[in-house]
Amino acid sequence: MKTNKKLYPVALLSAAVVLFLLLISSVALASITETKITTHKKAIPGCDINGNTIVWTDLRGGNADIYIYDLVTKIQLRTTNQSAQYEPAVYGSKVVWTDERNGYPAIYLQDLATKKQTRLTTTGRAMAPDIYGNRIVWMGSSSVSPDVDGDNYFNIYMYDLSTNKKTQISNTGAAKAPTIYDNKIVWAGGNSGRYDLSDGHEDIYMYDLSTKKETKITTSGSASSPAIYGNRIVWEDWRNGNYDIYMYDLTTKKETQITTNMLEQMSPDIYGNSVVWDDGRSGWQDIYAYDLTTKQQIHAITKYNQQAPKIYNNKIAWLNVSGDEGEGDIILGTISYLPVAGFTAAPITGTHPLNVQFTDKSTDEYYYSWNFGDKSSLSTLENPGHKYANAGKYTVTLTVKNAAGSNAMTKSGYITVK
Repeated sequence: MKTNKKLYPVALLSAAVVLFLLLISSVALASITETKITTHKKAIPGCDINGNTIVWTDLRGGNADIYIYDLVTKIQLRTTNQSAQYEPAVYGSKVVWTDERNGYPAIYLQDLATKKQTRLTTTGRAMAPDIYGNRIVWMGSSSVSPDVDGDNYFNIYMYDLSTNKKTQISNTGAAKAPTIYDNKIVWAGGNSGRYDLSDGHEDIYMYDLSTKKETKITTSGSASSPAIYGNRIVWEDWRNGNYDIYMYDLTTKKETQITTNMLEQMSPDIYGNSVVWDDGRSGWQDIYAYDLTTKQQIHAITKYNQQAPKIYNNKIAWLNVSGDEGEGDIILGTISYLPVAGFTAAPITGTHPLNVQFTDKSTDEYYYSWNFGDKSSLSTLENPGHKYANAGKYTVTLTVKNAAGSNAMTKSGYITVK
């Protein structure tokens, strides 16, 4: 049979136009819905979110205080001593931060359930805490003041609230920006020597508490600001002459470059399948979110200088800088990715009556509509079972929806009943 060579390019062009329109529609529907948490324009960089709690550093009281906001009850708490308090992190009912009430940086903990504050470090300088469960990590030095060059030897330390035991994790004297997830502690640093907080040849390191093994994740010498969730580590990296976001999967041992534009992409965080960062491609620093499963990428609507996002589930907290002094307001963004339909079934062939179990494989969905192709009623269950009474070939369609839009998958002649 002859191929119509004149019609083929036209058909291909038409298909491309349809695909393009579908892609434009998809990007338009996915969104980050924004809510202002503060309105005083006195928040400064350094916020976190876990569950329904947002924490940040705020200057509205005349000095740097830690503010704690419950998204459900709308109750706002504040630390009130007259020293500087900054770099908060939250997990469950526990908030940790850096506190200078003793004349030098130390780590403090407040239990929101008991309303009790505890000083965790008593010697040397301690800064940049993070918390997961009963474990708190920070960067610390043996000296309470910087040396003549403003530098220090910093290592990573951990405190376990369940055992009241402090453990030194690194010993190079060149470590900073620790973060923790379950048994894994990640930080940026060098191999040895005094660490200059303003700059340095940095790589990402990981220590597994269960195996007591340290692993060097990067070799670029230009990696910083790590974050971890599960077996995935993300960071910013200068290896291409600008900051890009990279990810390393501890299970597959595979490194992936998440961003590729030539402007600055910094301060990544990760939760589940979502990676967030601040991105300068528009001329301002915007907040971007990327779904590792569906490859969807969306950004916040607010246009100015948005910094240092933190993510929990589908919620992002960040600082929206609105002045020249680096101060601004805390914004809460709620991610709505477009859903992507997918499903399997077993068995897909057999004699009638045939009982088939369908399994949803969709992403970012919360509403289901199953058409089994035999003129039976639609099902809205996530994983329905269905009985085919008569012989035939049946086409099955699953339509899924969320606040951003809908998507459908159709498998023609998928079920064969004899």
